[in-house]
Amino acid sequence: MSFLFWYRMLVVGLMVLPVGGYAQGSIARLLLVEYEAGRFSGTVLVAHEGRPTTRISYGLANRQFAVPIGPDTRFPIASLSKTFTAILVLQLVEQNQLRLSSKVAAYLPELPVNCQYITLLDLLTHHSGLRNEPQDAYAAPYSPAQYVSRFVRRDEARRPGTFHYNNVDYVVLTRVLEVVTQQPFARLLQARIFTPLGMHDSGVVQEERVIPRLVYGYHNYTFGAGTTRDTLRNDAPRYLSNYAGAGALYSTAADLLRLTEALRHHTLLSAATTAALVRQPQQSAFIDYARGYPTIGFYYNDKTLPRPVLERRGSIEGFNSVLLTDPEFRRVVLILTNTDAADLEVLADKIYKAAR
Repeated sequence: MSFLFWYRMLVVGLMVLPVGGYAQGSIARLLLVEYEAGRFSGTVLVAHEGRPTTRISYGLANRQFAVPIGPDTRFPIASLSKTFTAILVLQLVEQNQLRLSSKVAAYLPELPVNCQYITLLDLLTHHSGLRNEPQDAYAAPYSPAQYVSRFVRRDEARRPGTFHYNNVDYVVLTRVLEVVTQQPFARLLQARIFTPLGMHDSGVVQEERVIPRLVYGYHNYTFGAGTTRDTLRNDAPRYLSNYAGAGALYSTAADLLRLTEALRHHTLLSAATTAALVRQPQQSAFIDYARGYPTIGFYYNDKTLPRPVLERRGSIEGFNSVLLTDPEFRRVVLILTNTDAADLEVLADKIYKAAR
């Protein structure tokens, strides 16, 4: 076998850093099996009360040049970005700059007439009735203002007030944040979340910037059912920045742990806001697709695991992410991948159960 093969195996081995007893060992074995079966390429971090108990990285950040994934590798986190956007909205609610019951048209009067009824809470919980964006929404660059003008349309076939997951809701929220604060979304995130928490490996994808240590994405649409024989393809070119607050952020597992610690210690939001809005369902229907009742920023799931959890997931072709935590943010599982070869729903549940 080639020197490159053995070098890669050595690097992968050095990235496996379980800390602790039997539970951590079982997680390491589980991930090794998935990796060797061609079903995992990414990073897992498990923490208890802020202390990492397992950190494991497998796979390649760039397959063309055989660059290994490590604990400081940055991943686009797709819809996990929505949690950050929700936190920014709640910060402005606490500062009396926004009200959840306010009509979005109060901030964006340019919305279509049949969208004037939508509230901020509707957007946050995906009850707006807005239509999904078309495929060409990411074929050319659009600012949040341009995106809202071009793609915000009511779905006339959908009954208002029912759940419908889409990215448009959170791009509209991004634009509201920019209008109210008079700051670009990226600068707002930096000032209100990244800098205060020391999240130095997080940011917003901007195509004109070369972002060090940012993974490439690959897909084969197998989602846990494939093998090493299934060919991975390069993710299709798209303007990730167009997702804005719906899916344009990148981060590391360690930085995302800083976020959950801030929520646990009420660094970003008050204890009252966290208890009433982040940890508690804001809609009465359990959404099977999202595995939970919508809170602001997460989904509250009291059906799948022995005890309730908060969930947040993201997926844009090869870029997939999971944040799974108890409602007090004490036990946290973070998974970031750059392929879609894993069934992250099943994998995250197994890791969470093993992390007791």
